[in-house]
Amino acid sequence: GGERGLYKSTDGGKTWTVSLEISKDTGVTSAELDPSNPDILYAAAYQRRRTVAAFMGGGPESAIHKSEDAGKTWRKLTVGLPTGDVGKIGLAVSPIDPRVVYATMEASPDERGFYRSADKGESFEKRNSMISGGTGPHYYQEIFADPNVFDRVYQMAPAMVVTNDGGKTFRPVGEKSKHVDNHAMAFQPGEPDYILNGNDGGVYESRDGGKNWRFF
Repeated sequence: GGERGLYKSTDGGKTWTVSLEISKDTGVTSAELDPSNPDILYAAAYQRRRTVAAFMGGGPESAIHKSEDAGKTWRKLTVGLPTGDVGKIGLAVSPIDPRVVYATMEASPDERGFYRSADKGESFEKRNSMISGGTGPHYYQEIFADPNVFDRVYQMAPAMVVTNDGGKTFRPVGEKSKHVDNHAMAFQPGEPDYILNGNDGGVYESRDGGKNWRFF
């Protein structure tokens, strides 16, 4: 514990200063930039402590924070989001329309799920109750917004899923002859069927939206 939070460097990583510090029990698991305005940032705080004896994955300090001055000051976003204790949060900003912000949130059974904002995080709408499963959301919950197709978002889980309607519905991507336990995505601008995936088995490439995969 201690020294958790979001840090910022202005000299290419030579030195760092803390930008968002919450407590010794709470760190930041996701930080997203607004591609239309570099002064706007979103950060997902995660109250988490793991010992040999126990794992605490969530609490009242887990939340989404927003900065509009390049990380000098932050405020918590609350409108439309869970009101109880929250676990791990995944964040993504639409590269096509930066007003749209996505969040997948581990929370109570009534509040957990996929949320979407159309006003840069000022208010959110719950779209779906799905969260990442498997060994638990604490191991997954990363989401990636496709830069080629608006409202297409990939969610990492043991079996990767994708939504094409901003979280209203999800479907399996397809992982024939591919390792599961997904954690990372990359895209090729101008090629909507191209996806690069990182998982516990390595790096895989698909040029047909997940129907076929090449292992690196």
